[in-house]
Amino acid sequence: MAPPEYGRLDVWKRATTDAAQARELAGRLELRAQSPDEVAVRAAYLALLGLGPGMQVLDVGCGTGAVTRDAARRVAPDGLVAGLDPSPAFLAIARELAERDGLAALIRLREGDARGLPFGEAEFDVVVAATALSHVPDGARAVPEMARVVRPGGRVGIFDLDTESLIVAHPDRALTRRVVAAHSDHAVTDGWLGRRLPGLFAEAGLRDIGVRAFTPLERDPNGFYAGVAERAAQIAVETGSITEDERGRWLDALHAEAAAGRFLAGRTHLFVWGVRSGP
Repeated sequence: MAPPEYGRLDVWKRATTDAAQARELAGRLELRAQSPDEVAVRAAYLALLGLGPGMQVLDVGCGTGAVTRDAARRVAPDGLVAGLDPSPAFLAIARELAERDGLAALIRLREGDARGLPFGEAEFDVVVAATALSHVPDGARAVPEMARVVRPGGRVGIFDLDTESLIVAHPDRALTRRVVAAHSDHAVTDGWLGRRLPGLFAEAGLRDIGVRAFTPLERDPNGFYAGVAERAAQIAVETGSITEDERGRWLDALHAEAAAGRFLAGRTHLFVWGVRSGP
């Protein structure tokens, strides 16, 4: 029996070339990035990587550059952050936002593939990827590449989502489980990548490997995770996991919870970091 095809409805799987689609997806990324929980989580995992003034940092799969910009603030005034993404449309948006925030002098943006990084050996003090590799087919190949381009003693960190852990406060437990499972299997190419990262880090020769779980949550019914819930229900219909009638009933109940001030949604993410061996 052939293995299941995970992530067949993953809109992030291929490099975005359409400018209008890129703007729509960028809006989602920046909405998430501005959530108070997301801001706090980003600060926590960047602190675990020990970013500081003067460092050379690589952000793999930078998208709109939310992590890139935060890293740039930490390496200022004389450090540099390279942002790498396969989508020229996203890179154009990332450049606009870096200029808006007065950070363009600290950031260099480059098109490229995480599975074959266009950089030399040991170029960076820190290499990070955030919610990117789970959307990359065979994204595990990026781990040894990230280890290759960090200097001996430098740190590699990957922050990625665990799709099975999508949290949606909803009165229908059984139907919600079907929605979450459909989203986990079909909306993300490898929603279980985070669970394998400690082993992948060890295989890449990294040492002092650490793991932490973070669960950003939102109570805003107009926030990022409200949109995730809506899209999860649509994906469940498209994959035959629920019917259109069940989708309508599930969303009606979700909207009723929101109207009553009971909306809550979020997702657990895993952050794994390690140190490249060497003198």
